Amino acid sequence: MRKKQMTAMAAGAIATVVALSGCAGSGSGETTGSGDALQVYLNMTTGSAQYAQMQTLADSFTEATGIDVDLTIDSSNFENNMKVRMASGNLPDVWSTHGWSVLRYGPFLEPLTDQPWAQYVAPGLDASMRDENGDLYALPIEYTVAGLMVNFDVLDQAGVDPDAITTMDDLTDALAAVKAAGKTPIVSSGKDNGPAGDLANFIASGAFSSAQLEDFSTGTFDADAYESLVLDPIAEWSEAGYFNPDYVSATIDDMAQQLAQGQAAIAVTQPSLMTTALTFNPDANIGFIPFVSQDGQYLVGGEGTNALGVWKDSPRKEEALEFLDFLADPVNAVPLVEAIGTYSGLTNVTVDLGTLQASYDEWVAPGELETLPFFDRVYLPNGMWSTIVSSTDAVIAGQSTATTAVDQMETQYETLFNG
Repeated sequence: MRKKQMTAMAAGAIATVVALSGCAGSGSGETTGSGDALQVYLNMTTGSAQYAQMQTLADSFTEATGIDVDLTIDSSNFENNMKVRMASGNLPDVWSTHGWSVLRYGPFLEPLTDQPWAQYVAPGLDASMRDENGDLYALPIEYTVAGLMVNFDVLDQAGVDPDAITTMDDLTDALAAVKAAGKTPIVSSGKDNGPAGDLANFIASGAFSSAQLEDFSTGTFDADAYESLVLDPIAEWSEAGYFNPDYVSATIDDMAQQLAQGQAAIAVTQPSLMTTALTFNPDANIGFIPFVSQDGQYLVGGEGTNALGVWKDSPRKEEALEFLDFLADPVNAVPLVEAIGTYSGLTNVTVDLGTLQASYDEWVAPGELETLPFFDRVYLPNGMWSTIVSSTDAVIAGQSTATTAVDQMETQYETLFNG
């Protein structure tokens, strides 16, 4: 990857935000604590299992050290708020790097390579979480490995064998069978900023040939391939009525609830959705299966949303580093990773994922399926995420054709790549 150019593009995007905004936002989510406390900014949703566990750990940290912690959560405007805060130099002491600890946030983060827990970082994260010098900039609370999240009972009721979904055609046939059975084939969220983009991004991870990927990474946006392989299937699913009727108003919590309660068969977003689903129905028969392309099955993985970095210029840097050390302790990391519902990014942390463990044991543990990187983090210029979300959202909602959406993607790609 061309990391220096990516950093330059990030700086350009930040400068644009400064021109448009005269103040720095601190997040639109829920905040706890007060006074001169450690400021921790999290890309989480209110009511999620992982936030509840993080709050418990923050309280324990305060009790053990006397250091107060302010947790601010924000899942809808996190990226935009962070761009403004980077531009203004008003950054939190600790924040979720959500996949961008090197390419976007690296210049603002304290190197963590020499921290005591760094020796345990899973080798599989090296490609996405270390720079060209091998330096690490975030604590990988989770090692995200994503697939198609499914309710096995809904698939069974529709006569669909999940193990038989091995190509995109198989997936489309399964969606049709679920709709015929009177259930929602795919549940997604148009209200929260993320799930629509995750759908396109995860499909794109396995859609393209090596030559096409080379084009994307070196300055050529293959509009025909992106339209036909990513957006056209989504448009066809939308036209067929395969998405939840309340898509426009649905939140991520609504996605989790519909999956858990057997109203929907499939969801595509970050795997933490499954642990949230189990809070609505602990007995839900849910898990994940691989993503599919016309060439076969694959998983998507890398640095998770809940990786945490420390601002290099924080006035509370030592307290921030102590907080990361506290979270990396296996005693504390285990319940947090279990609440997120994914693997740990640290090899000395072993978790029991309960209901979800079977899916990991079947698809991840054998190491037989290729785990592909998140498409936008490797093959698109920094700053594309909001466009991926908005263009895909418009297609799902029926407000845009695939052709119009891909034109939006291509225009933004060229602006950022050449900026």
